[in-house]
Amino acid sequence: WSLYQKETEKEDKELASSLQVGIDELLIFAGLFGAILTAFLIESRKGLQVDPLQEILQALQNQFAGTTSPPPPFQVSKYSLIVNYLWFSSLGLTLFSALCAVLAREWLANYIPVSPGSRSSDACERLLRVKRARQWRLESVVTGIPLLIQLALFLFTAGLVLFTWNNNVALGGLMLFLTGSGIALYILGTLFPLFSPACPFQTTMS
Repeated sequence: WSLYQKETEKEDKELASSLQVGIDELLIFAGLFGAILTAFLIESRKGLQVDPLQEILQALQNQFAGTTSPPPPFQVSKYSLIVNYLWFSSLGLTLFSALCAVLAREWLANYIPVSPGSRSSDACERLLRVKRARQWRLESVVTGIPLLIQLALFLFTAGLVLFTWNNNVALGGLMLFLTGSGIALYILGTLFPLFSPACPFQTTMS
């Protein structure tokens, strides 16, 4: 049984370490992406509320003109509303993916025991642990977590296209071209392995 435990321990550690690398990279990317996204949200959310400086200027103009007409009601532009919907959704998905990544680290830590043992009961426990992991699709769930951050990235780029398009059509067109190129590459990377299993260009979806 000690030989069986020794060989299976290598297999379990290889699986856990391969998944662990992806989780660690996701946490780093989620932290950086969340910081960048927050900076954009600070700027974009200004379009959801009245600018106090504009109110003061309007009041001064009315005072100098000798009028007491109330300021026009504030209306949120459609572009600003859609952009904030996309970016806040992207931020929520980023935080959720980071939470899932932290939970996945705990799942992988529990998957590998501190001491594998050398008794028959330890071997049976290891076999049950592997069967349960396959039954609950542990590997598929952990490898599917990056889909959340990828979806958040797509939402952010969609909002960025609208944000730049509303300010400058040429700049918005450039962002649309770059975003479309990135989506096309992602789709190709997903479809190529379906037609050629030996293709090294793969995504989480493939």
